[in-house]
Amino acid sequence: MLKLENISVKYKDKVVLENLSFSANSGEIIGLVAPNGTGKTTLFNVIANYLKPNKGNVTFNGNLQYKTERKELSIHKQLVTLPDQGDLFEELSGVDHMKLYANMWKGSSKQVKEIYEELHMEGYVKKKVKTYSLGMRQRLCFAMIAAADTPIMLMDEVMNGLDVANVSLISNRLMKMKQEGKLIFIASHLLANLDLYADRVIYLRDGGIVHEQRLNETDEEFIKIQVTEEQYEKLQYALPENHLYIGKRLCCIPVTGLSMEEKKEWIEKLSEYKDKELTIGPLGTPEFYERYYHED
Repeated sequence: MLKLENISVKYKDKVVLENLSFSANSGEIIGLVAPNGTGKTTLFNVIANYLKPNKGNVTFNGNLQYKTERKELSIHKQLVTLPDQGDLFEELSGVDHMKLYANMWKGSSKQVKEIYEELHMEGYVKKKVKTYSLGMRQRLCFAMIAAADTPIMLMDEVMNGLDVANVSLISNRLMKMKQEGKLIFIASHLLANLDLYADRVIYLRDGGIVHEQRLNETDEEFIKIQVTEEQYEKLQYALPENHLYIGKRLCCIPVTGLSMEEKKEWIEKLSEYKDKELTIGPLGTPEFYERYYHED
């Protein structure tokens, strides 16, 4: 559905993206993870056709090339980005904002009521935005993008400032939109939350993709325990060669393929660290983040 080929973006002497390539299909939620200043916003701007790369091509549905200026309106009809809270109109209501987005992209506002009811916004959505808290404003920004109902959606820090209940509401709506065939990109610092709904997570570093984590396609599990560097130095000689020590704090021993007896032996050995929490499961986004950004 969306294909990026050899995308490079350079500002003066600084290379932000270099020969970056990947493809994405409808019905996918793709997380985008990287420290600030490493190309997330630039990549979103390229996908949204706000920024022309110095090199490379972006193609939508196999035949719509971004670099063709006469196709620009067609591209923007297919894609919407999460509005910033600073872009909201203080004197308009939440419903007004949602209808604006629905009419601009979808050409109909029939879904607006269903969306704000699903997001539990009935108590304030008809009031002026100037009366909203930060959490209400953020939920409205998401409701606006949902009302636009485009095939591709770009969301930067969509969960920012939301409590657990609202994160759950938006996560449920994201899964519904995924089932409807939307292609959704989400850049977020709430790493563990990405594990709940993303199909894969892309990690950017040095202008390219350093790792792509496919969350639904791995059955590899690890025994995980936090140990200090001093504890690890004493322990490492007994560890298997394929173990990981992530962020100088988390020891991960792969258990896929081990017998039940071997797993039991490792659990008993690591249980000697009584003050440390021991878990078994796959590596998640927080672990990969530390592995690729905090180990240098």
